[in-house]
Amino acid sequence: MTKLKALILGLLLLVPIFVFIFIYTFGEHHFTLRSYFPKLDDKGEVLRDAKGDTLFNSVPEFNLIDQSATSFSQEDLKGKIYIASFFFTDCPDMCKKMNAQLVRVQEAYQNNPTIQLVSISVKPEEDSASVLSKYAEAYKADTTQWHFLTGKREEIYKLAQEGFHLPLQKTGGAEGFIHNDSFMLVDKEQKVRGVYKGTDPAEVDRMILEINVLLDEYSKSR
Repeated sequence: MTKLKALILGLLLLVPIFVFIFIYTFGEHHFTLRSYFPKLDDKGEVLRDAKGDTLFNSVPEFNLIDQSATSFSQEDLKGKIYIASFFFTDCPDMCKKMNAQLVRVQEAYQNNPTIQLVSISVKPEEDSASVLSKYAEAYKADTTQWHFLTGKREEIYKLAQEGFHLPLQKTGGAEGFIHNDSFMLVDKEQKVRGVYKGTDPAEVDRMILEINVLLDEYSKSR
């Protein structure tokens, strides 16, 4: 092999290394989460802004009470990322599985107050603040981070349907009922950024991963 060929071969072998060094030094790996629940017009068509980007609904304002009988609203979640779910305390199976998974999430973010958990009862007539307080104790919940909410049934169901688009289910009577195992990831702008099956550990693993992606988004936007 001539010296010229050896030089060319050496340079070709070095090119990938230089590219890697350039990307590592100047590039930025950046992932983003999708948003859910676009705004629709009267015809059911997606609304867009002047740039052509889709407009998304925000979780509406609410005013409920927590397990300590203290008023709790959207304002208490200002600047926070939170996971919302709907449950009731005498739920025999599904809710227990969901809340066992939320214990995992609380443990994963116990040193990060930016991440909050919000569990809302769909049986507010039965789940008073004192009932929720005992329920929180059973799960060893840190109630500075994991909030159990109750309040007026009409407001809770409006929030579930209009804010998180959860369907009513028939319970044998004329009255509908919310019974859903979804976890909803809500960002600091009150936009839903993830929906997960709360009884599935693999789905909760994905949620934890995507919470980290969302935290990364905010850290890069400073």
